[in-house]
Amino acid sequence: MKHNCKFISLISICIVFSLFACKNRYQTQVVHDSKDPLKDMFIEANRQMMQNEEKKIDSLLNLLNFSFIKRSTGVRLFIDSPASDLLNIYPIDGDNVTVAYNCLVFDEYEIILDDSFVDTMSFKIGYSKQMRGLNYAIKLLKVGDKAKIVIPSYLGFGMSGYGKAVPPYSTLFLNVKLLNIQE
Repeated sequence: MKHNCKFISLISICIVFSLFACKNRYQTQVVHDSKDPLKDMFIEANRQMMQNEEKKIDSLLNLLNFSFIKRSTGVRLFIDSPASDLLNIYPIDGDNVTVAYNCLVFDEYEIILDDSFVDTMSFKIGYSKQMRGLNYAIKLLKVGDKAKIVIPSYLGFGMSGYGKAVPPYSTLFLNVKLLNIQE
């Protein structure tokens, strides 16, 4: 009997402890009572840069006879040569893809007339360190599709750029052909 009381007391203590210990005390409600002028200035500057980049992209694309489609992500896509893939299989997060590509800084509209591919690469959709914009765009292609892709800087290499080849805040233009999808 004495052991049962100790056992019940121990269980009661464990239950009470677990009820209080499992509360998410590390999470508190975000309150924006105070203004941070420096933070607000950076947010506004970033918003302005994005708007200016969007206007530049649209104005360059308006000079062409290609009908690029602007996706909700901000990526613009024109499928040059749709593949005759009867299965209509598109890559999804986790698939390994291989693409032929050419990537250029998009600062003049004439580069869109270039249809060359200079290299190939393979990467895992959604899990690689590839540009987010490229991940978004490749998921819209089937094997054999050739496409022209415009990636805004915020979905490309952003404020860091990529070595000497891609300056910070650069919009990118890619010719791509989806060569293979592997689950």
